[in-house]
Amino acid sequence: MTCNTQIVLVTADLRSRVAIRAALRTEPDLSVIGDASDHLGLLALRPQLQPDILLVDAALLAIVLGALDLWPAVRIIVLATIIDKCQVIQALRLGARGIVPKDAPPQELVQSIRNVQANRYWLASDSVAILVQRMRELLENQVEPSYQPHRLTAREHSIVTMIAAGHSNKQIGCELSISERTVKHHLTNIFGKLGISSRLQLAAFAVTHRLAADADSAGGVTGSDAESRRRRKPASAILVGQ
Repeated sequence: MTCNTQIVLVTADLRSRVAIRAALRTEPDLSVIGDASDHLGLLALRPQLQPDILLVDAALLAIVLGALDLWPAVRIIVLATIIDKCQVIQALRLGARGIVPKDAPPQELVQSIRNVQANRYWLASDSVAILVQRMRELLENQVEPSYQPHRLTAREHSIVTMIAAGHSNKQIGCELSISERTVKHHLTNIFGKLGISSRLQLAAFAVTHRLAADADSAGGVTGSDAESRRRRKPASAILVGQ
């Protein structure tokens, strides 16, 4: 039996609402159960609906978040007209799980919804480039790593640095001469100490708290550069799993 993902759409753009509803109507596992054009419209929907996914226009993201107390488990995907540094950083700070261009092909929107519902992150390629650039800017201003306040060992700090630089578990294992299983064990300990649950959150945490000492030219948030180049397609997105 197909699991139905219930979606609420929030954007002031009527044309976008109509287009998105039409695109999702053909997907048997996805259902738009409500839409709103503003904060008040969303408030009117809350008592009667329990959506899995909230598709929200970037311009309304900050306003909408104040109305989500009845939907603590909803996962947010931001529809961005222009993907710039301000929007990407704001979206991630406010808990968005995905960022998709408003003019993205319908299939990309569908993929983003399905992957976010599967507990992954979905970032448009431009978003990843901005995130990596932001990481580099912060790292350039860093004098030295500071990991003791977060109770990380020297080895754990090294792993955080490599995660922030976009290294895979296999690359980290080769660099540190340890097995991938040991790398996963260290990551479990790191997640527990820092109170996070994904590689993307760890990379963002490393940037915010200046834990990364040397994030080199990473082409994405996770995975090797070679893998990224093999899999990359025009106007594609970067998928980050848990």
